Amino acid sequence: MRASPHATSIGRWRAVAKDRVELARLFLGERTDPEAFYERLAADTVAHLPGPVAGRRILDLGCGPGHYTRALRHAGARVMPVDLDPEELLLPGGPPEDAVVADGGRLPVPAAVFDGILCSNMLEHTPAPGAVLDEVARVVRPGGWAWLSWTNWYSPWGGHDLTPWHYLGARLGPAAQRRLVGRPLKHEPGRNLFPLHIGQMLRMVDAHAGLRLVDATPRYWPSQRWMLRVPGVREVAAWNCVLVIERVA
Repeated sequence: MRASPHATSIGRWRAVAKDRVELARLFLGERTDPEAFYERLAADTVAHLPGPVAGRRILDLGCGPGHYTRALRHAGARVMPVDLDPEELLLPGGPPEDAVVADGGRLPVPAAVFDGILCSNMLEHTPAPGAVLDEVARVVRPGGWAWLSWTNWYSPWGGHDLTPWHYLGARLGPAAQRRLVGRPLKHEPGRNLFPLHIGQMLRMVDAHAGLRLVDATPRYWPSQRWMLRVPGVREVAAWNCVLVIERVA
């Protein structure tokens, strides 16, 4: 007996809800067991990339200890892992094999050498996201894709370990955190964390002659992509934004 479309839809919704709950549980334990959360997130991400990766050359931009590199390689991709900060490569689980230390705004590779780029949660750590977009357009072949995600500044986790003091601003927030909490910050505004907004990134992609926006979604609840069409709401409610971009000729 074939299940009804309604029952199939409910089953799919329950599976997605269960997956989100499990991911949230792992996120809450991220400080004590980061590998469990990031390995799961990497596997989920690679399973939903906009193009096939088996046999393709993929750039893992901002690779850190290599969770996404390993997931991509497990899926059959040929991966070049790149990170600017050598210390990030040595976090639990790292470093990834054949990692390259380089600036995402000045990549040491020829033009049009990659079929795709995965860049997870790196853009908010660069002072020049526009330069990164220029490099995306340069190093991806025409027709190739880039999957870019970042934690937008006004989201509840926008300040990373500065949260929730980031809502006081990039100057007053750290001062309040130091006075009231006193815990050293790994991510400091103006040094290795920079306010980045969804509207800002959408405008930059739209203005770039070499790139075309394919899709924009909240990373952790992609079915609610409607919120990215609402200025203001998207900056708070999205938590983390994903842009899928195509390299045009």
